[in-house]
Amino acid sequence: MTEKTALPPLKGVRVLALTQAWAGTLATEQLALMGAEVIQVESRSRPDVWRGGYRAPIPAMLRASETAQHGWNVSPLFNSINLQKEGITLDLGQPEGIDILRELIARSDVVAENFSPRVMGNLGIGYSALEEIRPGIIMLSMSAFGATGPYAFYPGIGGTVEAVSGMCSQLGYPGGPPLNSGMMIPDPIAGYFGAAAVLLALYHRNRTGNGQHIDLSMQTVCATFLADALMQFSALREVRPRMGNRHPEFAPHNIYPCAGEDQWIAIAAENDADFEQLAAVAREPSWASDARFCTNASRKKNEAELDELIAAWTSAQPALELERQLISVGLLAARVSGPSDLLLNEQLWHRRTLAHATHPEAGTFAAATTPMHLRGMSHDVVAPAPLLGQHSRDVFGRLLNMSDAQYERLKEQGITGEQPPL
Repeated sequence: MTEKTALPPLKGVRVLALTQAWAGTLATEQLALMGAEVIQVESRSRPDVWRGGYRAPIPAMLRASETAQHGWNVSPLFNSINLQKEGITLDLGQPEGIDILRELIARSDVVAENFSPRVMGNLGIGYSALEEIRPGIIMLSMSAFGATGPYAFYPGIGGTVEAVSGMCSQLGYPGGPPLNSGMMIPDPIAGYFGAAAVLLALYHRNRTGNGQHIDLSMQTVCATFLADALMQFSALREVRPRMGNRHPEFAPHNIYPCAGEDQWIAIAAENDADFEQLAAVAREPSWASDARFCTNASRKKNEAELDELIAAWTSAQPALELERQLISVGLLAARVSGPSDLLLNEQLWHRRTLAHATHPEAGTFAAATTPMHLRGMSHDVVAPAPLLGQHSRDVFGRLLNMSDAQYERLKEQGITGEQPPL
């Protein structure tokens, strides 16, 4: 007897996503890739900011494409984190738009939003209202500082949350100022935390029948990554210094230049045996016998001199070849990969972390999916991010039994549609 084919883990779960930019849309994309039906809600007057606005140019590589017609539909930012979703438009500034949203809420399991804490209440769809509309509903609220406390209504984005969470205090080089990662790293961190929180809430509802309001603070999420530094100060009154790419306990541990332009490799030796092996690969056995470097303690004390010697050696080596050589003898090493390198990374393709998506305007491209493998999930081919309002007619007809004539009337009133407002 053959094993019954497993369904995607979130098959049958419907998510209404009133999210924008990165954190909230990533959280709901992860749910979509696990099999949930995710309906992304936008307004024609205020589309997702990651579409780039209605004056957004078509990227240079797509300008020769006959299918790429609208800059807002081919934004790599938006299209990278809205895979497997349906897209609708609703003007929530009009009473009928709110009424339609309420009807959709009544047919949904999860509502996700990343507005400031006042917005949902001002629209009349705070959590208590959602519970009345749909008992047992799960609401994911994602904001910079959470819905309670003295900072609750302060605006914030990834770049500022990174600073106030303490992350920037640990980023930088010895003796230098604190730095920002430059990548809005709190957003993807909060996105994965948000998706995990929804999974826990669904599990809770399956066991108890009760819904849940998830109040996620980006600041709090990111502060948890500083737990060891917090404990170090709390217990010992020691402020951990900025270390660049170095390690607090062992050396060498850094990123070193390689041959060619902007080529780098990360190398670490966790113990004396590793360092002796590194010296052998570099054909510099004197490193291991040098009194400055023969023990981990002496290497840490003379780390700057050691880094100079290693950098002088690596700067003449091709990064990929050196990476393979070091890994082959059991050392910790990895070249610094850029986006073009990732597209050729066989491990990412083998794990199906990369998959192909074919977009109506942007064409076929490699898309990053999810790092998780759950039974029943398929990553080989994924549905692309939606065009602006692409699924409005279908969603309203299928879920609300709306006729084509009713839909056309909503378009005429500017409540929905697939194009910018006139």
